[in-house]
Amino acid sequence: GNSGTGNFDANGQIVTVTGLTTISGAAYLASTNTQSFNGGLTVSGGTFTGSSGTVNASDVTLSSGTLTAPTTTLHVTGNWANSGTFSANGGTVNFNGTTGTQTLNSGGTGAAFQFNNITHTAAALLQVTGNALQVNGTLTNSGTGNFDANGQAVTVNGLTTVSTGSYLASTATQTLSGGLTVSGGIFTGSSGDV
Repeated sequence: GNSGTGNFDANGQIVTVTGLTTISGAAYLASTNTQSFNGGLTVSGGTFTGSSGTVNASDVTLSSGTLTAPTTTLHVTGNWANSGTFSANGGTVNFNGTTGTQTLNSGGTGAAFQFNNITHTAAALLQVTGNALQVNGTLTNSGTGNFDANGQAVTVNGLTTVSTGSYLASTATQTLSGGLTVSGGIFTGSSGDV
């Protein structure tokens, strides 16, 4: 992990870390190449700055500090928990866990917690937990797994697309301002407004 006062600059190189990567001071400057955090990525006081390279992580935890996503795609195979600051940077967060349940706790709907685009492209259940979810771009469920709003309000300003799997609406309001396209998947309403 990076807990000192100096920055770690990937400098255009591919970086793969097997264990947990913790940034608790200074900054991790991602590069134009792929950064893979197979043991998870935790930002607890420092800054992770994505670039134009893809970032892969198992669990993503922001307990303080700032995570700026890459302008491309941040792939997450595990859980997402944010109580710090997240900057979507115009990119996409792709939840692609293959088994079980992935939890998504956005931290809230304020500016520090909003996503640009979210895709769910694999077989795991993606379940919103703890806080409402704000997506300023698109939300796409194209994996065989379901997207479960799980009693949380979900707001999507762009198009919501369900091409496989199911979108399980909740008892809270689902605001799909950019429209809803169901093309091979299933949208299941609940007692909340859509």
